[in-house]
Amino acid sequence: MANKKKQKKKNARPPQALVRLSQVMIVKNEEKNIERALSWAKRVAIEQIVVDTGSTDRTVEIAKNMGAKVVHFDWVNDFSAAKNFAIEQASGNWIAFLDADEYFSDVDTKKLQIFLKRIMSDAQMKANFHVLNCALVNVDENGKTISTQDQERIFRNLPSIRYMGRVHERLAVDKANIVEVDEIKIIHTGYSDTSLKETGKAARNVEILRADLANKPNDLNVKAYLADSLKMSENPKDQTEADGLFQEVIDGGKDVIPDLLKKAYLHYIKKEIDDPGKRDECLELCKKACTAIPGDPDLNSIYETVRG
Repeated sequence: MANKKKQKKKNARPPQALVRLSQVMIVKNEEKNIERALSWAKRVAIEQIVVDTGSTDRTVEIAKNMGAKVVHFDWVNDFSAAKNFAIEQASGNWIAFLDADEYFSDVDTKKLQIFLKRIMSDAQMKANFHVLNCALVNVDENGKTISTQDQERIFRNLPSIRYMGRVHERLAVDKANIVEVDEIKIIHTGYSDTSLKETGKAARNVEILRADLANKPNDLNVKAYLADSLKMSENPKDQTEADGLFQEVIDGGKDVIPDLLKKAYLHYIKKEIDDPGKRDECLELCKKACTAIPGDPDLNSIYETVRG
């Protein structure tokens, strides 16, 4: 009898951890960023999955050398298709879907672990909180903050949670299942003009967004995304088109995603803020922006600066 008990104990499986985090990303030609992108999660993720969409540099080699599982996906001009394919490769119960030019600091990685364990240890939180809304901090080449915005990059690995939208994709999830986590921040290094031009992301996005706009000619959110990509171009015609699209976005304000409306206002504020002769116009524009997007720290800070 005693031998049977010992045998049963020996064959028992160890209990699974409350949080099993899968780090997932899609990449193309990210040899400059991939090492840092994988490093932050090395100690906390049960697996690191890199879905490559056609790299011609050392991205795949570096990822494999770091122990990541690399899977190939034929690019079809659809970010959601690529990301949803990547999600299907994950076995964890939580997914961290950051881009190759994004990462968590060591401090925030520890905070993330603690927060996810807290959710999974509480039945009510586990039932209700499926997605974390964190601040994404856009920084320039010198590490200086350019702007901040909210992003949903950490989420439960559930069949109901998938991406939608060919470009500037977003998770299809009920707002009631999203929890805001202000104390955990994602650092994003690829937002600067230099980074976007180097990677060709802006030009790639323009192609996809023009196709989207052809199907949805009155969609102000698509127009905002297109304007944001066009402004990176050195072609004066693209700059003029971006100006016009951003103006449409401002005029249609209430129908626009707040982060996109903010981009439109910042586009025009930056044109006037350094011109002493346009101080009054800039101040009025800042007031209008703060009214349209109440409580935004970036816009409030700019308004106080202009007001002096």
